[in-house]
Amino acid sequence: MTGLIIIIVLGALVYGAHKNGFATSEGNKMLGGVCAGIGAKLNLAPNLVRVLTVLAGLVSGGFVLVLYLLLWVSLPKR
Repeated sequence: MTGLIIIIVLGALVYGAHKNGFATSEGNKMLGGVCAGIGAKLNLAPNLVRVLTVLAGLVSGGFVLVLYLLLWVSLPKR
C-alpha cells in the first residue's frame, strides 16, 4: 500500500513539473541539468538548488533521488 502511495506522489510531482513548464538546462548542468533547470525557472542560483536537493535526498531516504532520476528522463531539454 505504501509503495502505491509513493508511486502516485512521484507521478503527481512529475506531472506538475511538466505542466508548469520546467525543463532541464543544457548550459549549466553538472549531472542531468535538473537542478539548473529548476533554478532557472524559479529564479534561484543553481548551486543553492543543488545543495537543497542533496540535503533533501539525505533526509528523504532516497525519495528525492528517484524524483530527480524521473525528472532527468522525462523533462524536455532547454
